[in-house]
Amino acid sequence: MSSVKTSKLTIKEIGYVLFFTLLMLACAKKGLPPSPDRFSPHLLEIKPVNRIRVDLTFDEEINISRLNSENLKIVSIDQETLKVRNISQRQNTVSLFTEKTKPVVYYITGLFEDRFGNVARINKKFMASSATDTIPPRITSIRPNLGATNVTRNILIEFGFSEPMDTASTVKFLTTPLDTSFVRWQWSTDWQTLSFGYRETLAQNATVYFALLPTLKDLENNRIKNYGYTFFTVDSSLAPILVSGDLSYNQQPYVDGVVIFSNPTSKAFTLSDKNGKFSIRLDSLVYQVLAVVDTNFDNQVDLFSELPNFNPRQTQQLKLNLLPDTAKRNIYQNLY
Repeated sequence: MSSVKTSKLTIKEIGYVLFFTLLMLACAKKGLPPSPDRFSPHLLEIKPVNRIRVDLTFDEEINISRLNSENLKIVSIDQETLKVRNISQRQNTVSLFTEKTKPVVYYITGLFEDRFGNVARINKKFMASSATDTIPPRITSIRPNLGATNVTRNILIEFGFSEPMDTASTVKFLTTPLDTSFVRWQWSTDWQTLSFGYRETLAQNATVYFALLPTLKDLENNRIKNYGYTFFTVDSSLAPILVSGDLSYNQQPYVDGVVIFSNPTSKAFTLSDKNGKFSIRLDSLVYQVLAVVDTNFDNQVDLFSELPNFNPRQTQQLKLNLLPDTAKRNIYQNLY
C-alpha cells in the first residue's frame, strides 16, 4: 500500500516538472532577439533628379559612411568618369551629387552596405538628366533656438540647409558681442550643416546676436535667399521690454534690414521681415538706433536710417525710413 502511494506521487511530481519546463521554454522562446538581417540591400530605383544629382532608392537604409570613391564609380558610355562630389541620405534613398552630367547613358557600379554589414554589388545603367537645378537652398534649422535662455558659455551655433552646399562659397556673418576674428566655422561631412564655434567666456547676463548673411551657394551656384538669425542669452530670462517697429525704403517695406540698438554698455540687433516689421527685447536704457543695409555684401553700408536717444520705456513702436549712405561705413563698425 505504501509503495503504490509513493509511485502515484512520483508521477504527479514528474507532471509538474514537465509543465514548468515547457512553460519556461515558451517564455524563453518569446524573449529571444529577432534574427539579424542576413539579406543584401536591393536597389529599387535610379532617379536622375537633375544634371548634378542622382537618387538611388533601396529596400532598406544604407550605411553611407561606408561609401567612398574606391567602391563607387559612374562612367558614361564614352568612358567619361564622373566625380562624386557629395553623398547624402534620407531614409532609404541615397543622393549622389556629381559633376555635371550629359544627357547620355551612364553606368554606375559600386558596393552598398546596409546597417548589418550585408553588401550589395550594383552594376546598373541609367539615362542622365539635363535639367538644371535653379531652386535656391534654404535654411531649415538654427540652433540655439531664437530667444533661448540658459545657453552654456561654450557657444556652438548651427545652421542646417535643405541640400549640400558649396563649401568654397563665401561665409559672412554679423554678431555681437562676439569678436568675429575669434569665431571659427566648420562644415559637416555631408555639407548640410555649418557650425560656428566660440569659446570666450561671456558675462553672466550677456545676450548673443548672430546673423548668417545669404552669401552661401549650393553645388549649382544657386545663392541662398534668406538670412539666418538667432539670439540667445546665458541668463535665465530675456530683457523685459518688447520693442517693435517698421522699416521702409522709398515708402515700401524693406526685408532683411539690420536694426542695431546701442549704448555705451550694450548692443543688440534684429532683422526686418518680408513686411518690413521687426521686434527685439531691450532693457530700460537709452539707445541709439541705426538701421543698415549692405545690398551687395561687401561689408559696406549702402542704406541707413538713424534715430538717436531712443528710450524704450517711453515708446515701443518705431518707424524707420532708409536712405542712401554716402559715407560708405563698414557695417561691422556699428556693432563694436
